[in-house]
Amino acid sequence: MPPWPGLGRRLWWLALAAPLLAGLDRAPLTPLGQGPRLLDDQLLQTFFLLRGGRPAPADPVILAIDADSLELGELLSPGERQASPLWRQMGPWPWPRALQARLAAHVLEQGAARVLFNIEFSQPSRFGPADDRAFAATLAPWRQRVHLAAVYGVQEEGGLVQSRLRLPIHPLAAPGLTTLLQSPRGVVEAVPGQDWIEARLGDFPPPLPRPMAFLVRPAPPPPAPMGLDFPGPAGTMPRVPAWRVLEVPASTWRGRTVLIGVTAPGLGDLQETPFGPMAGTEIQAVALANVLQGRGLGRLPLAGDGLLLLGWGAMAGLLLRRPASAGGTLQLALALAGTVLVAGWAAWTLALLRLPLAALLLAPVAGGGVRAVGQGLAESRERAYLHQVLSRRVSPTLLRDILRSPGPLWNQAVGSRARCAVLFSDLVGFTPLSAVLEPAELFALLNRYFEAMAAAVLEQEGLLDKFIGDAVMAEFGVPRSRGDAQEARAAVRAALAMQERLEALNLELAAAGAPPLRHGIGLHFGEVIAGNLGSSQRLEFTVVGASVNVTSRLEGLTRLFPEHPILVSGDLLALLPEELEVLPLGSHRIKGWPVPLEVFALQGLRPAAAGPG
Repeated sequence: MPPWPGLGRRLWWLALAAPLLAGLDRAPLTPLGQGPRLLDDQLLQTFFLLRGGRPAPADPVILAIDADSLELGELLSPGERQASPLWRQMGPWPWPRALQARLAAHVLEQGAARVLFNIEFSQPSRFGPADDRAFAATLAPWRQRVHLAAVYGVQEEGGLVQSRLRLPIHPLAAPGLTTLLQSPRGVVEAVPGQDWIEARLGDFPPPLPRPMAFLVRPAPPPPAPMGLDFPGPAGTMPRVPAWRVLEVPASTWRGRTVLIGVTAPGLGDLQETPFGPMAGTEIQAVALANVLQGRGLGRLPLAGDGLLLLGWGAMAGLLLRRPASAGGTLQLALALAGTVLVAGWAAWTLALLRLPLAALLLAPVAGGGVRAVGQGLAESRERAYLHQVLSRRVSPTLLRDILRSPGPLWNQAVGSRARCAVLFSDLVGFTPLSAVLEPAELFALLNRYFEAMAAAVLEQEGLLDKFIGDAVMAEFGVPRSRGDAQEARAAVRAALAMQERLEALNLELAAAGAPPLRHGIGLHFGEVIAGNLGSSQRLEFTVVGASVNVTSRLEGLTRLFPEHPILVSGDLLALLPEELEVLPLGSHRIKGWPVPLEVFALQGLRPAAAGPG
C-alpha cells in the first residue's frame, strides 16, 4: 500500500502549522516570515482601497511649499511679485531660512498652537550666518512652540554600516524624528515606537528625539510602532500653499498644528502609501492626525498574536478533520479563509486593530489543501479500484452512480442492513457432464453460459455478486436501491431473460451436437447485511443473511419441480401481486427458516408489466 495516507495525515498538520509559526516572525527575520509579511501588506493595501477615502481631519494643516510656490516667478509678473514681501523672496528651492521663519511666525501670530518643520536644519544656511540669525530671531517669541526635524539615516562606508542622527542647529523646542517605518514592499506603514528608538538610537547621547507625530501630546510614544490610518490619497490632508498664506483667514490656523514642508513632486520627496505615491510632508501630517485623533492602527502584543494563532490553528485543525471528501475539505478551507478576511476587515475598520491575517488565512488554506490532495489521491485510487472491480459486476448506469459518491462502502470492512431481491441460479445435472468434458471444453462452455446469464443481470442494473462453480448469485437493490417494487421487478425480468438466453444457448449446443443445459433459479426479497467480507489485504463486497439462504433453498426446490425452472417466494410476490403470472406450489419447510415458505412457480409477467421498466 502506498505510504501517502499516513504521510498525508502528518503533512497536512505541518502545512497548517507552518504559516502560524511564520506569523510570529514580525520583523521578518527569516525567509519563513517574509512571505506572510508581504501578503499582510497586500491585504492591508486592499483594505484601504476597498474602504476608499474618508473626510480629512481638520488638524493638522500643511503649509505647503508646493510646485506653484517654487515657480512663482513664472506664474506672477514682476509687478505682482513686488506686491508682497513674501512673494518677492519665493522662487526655486531652497528658500532662505528667514523666509521660512516668517511663514511660521505668520501662522503663530494668527493663533496656531504649534509649528513643526519637516525640513532639515542640521547644517548652517547656504545663505550665510545672517540668514540663520534672522531665522532664530524671528521665531524667538515662540521658541517653545516651534519644532524642527531630526533626521536618522544609515550609511555604509568601507564595508562598515554607520548610523547617523542629524539634529537641528537651532535650539528651539524638542526636535521631532522624521523617520517612518516601511513594509518589505517599501510602503510607509508606521511611526516608530519607543522600542525602535531605543534599539536604533540608544548609542546616541540623550535626550533622544521623539517621533514628530508624538510631539503633539505630552505622553511618550508607545513601545510598539503605531500603524498609519491613511484617510485617502495624496491631496486629502488640508493644506495651504505657501504663496497664499497671507490670503486665508486667521480661523484657518487658530488652535491648529501647522506642518511646514515641501510637497512639490519635483523635489523627489515621494514615498509609497496604500493609496499610491505621497509627499513625505503629507505622510507626516497623516501621522500627526492619527495621534491627535487617537486613530493609529495597533497590533496585539506578540503573546496575544501567539494565543490567537494557536487558538485558530487548533480550531481550524479540528474542523478540517471532519470532511470525508477532498471537495468538502476544500470548501471548508475556503470558508475558513473567508471568515478570516471578514474578521480582519471588522477588526481593522471597527477597532483599528491589525491582525496577522496572512498567517490566519494561509493556515487553513495550506492545511486544507494538503489534506484535500491526500484525500483526492485516495479517492482517485478508490475510484480506479472500484471501476476495476465493478465494471464486470454492475451495469454502467449503476457504476457511474457509485463512482460519483463511493463513500466507505467499497473499501472498508463495514456492513449495513439493506432490503434487496436475491437471485440464485445453478445448473442442474452439470456434475456428470463436467466429468466427461475436457477442461478446455468445460471452461469454454461455462464462460458462454455465464456470459449470457451475466448480461441478463446487468441489463436490469443488478449486482453480480459471485460465480460459485456453475452457480450465479446476484442482487437487485444494493448498493443503491430504486425502491422495493422496482428492484423486485428487475429481478423477475432478469430471471426470465436468463431462461430465454439459456434456451437460445441450447439451440446452439444442439446444432453442435452437444447436450442441452438446464438450470434452476430462485428469487426472494428480504433483509440482508451488505458490506465487505475478507481480510485487510482482500475485501469482497457481498450480502449475507437468512434471505440469502432462503434464495439458495428456493433454487434447490427446482429439483422437485423440473417443469418450473424459476421459483419465487411469497415475499417477492407480495411486492408485485398484479404483475406476475405464477402457479402456487404450496408451503415448504426449508432449512434455517422458522415457518413454512410459500413457493410459487414464475410463469411470466402480465402484459401491462412486461414493457421496459
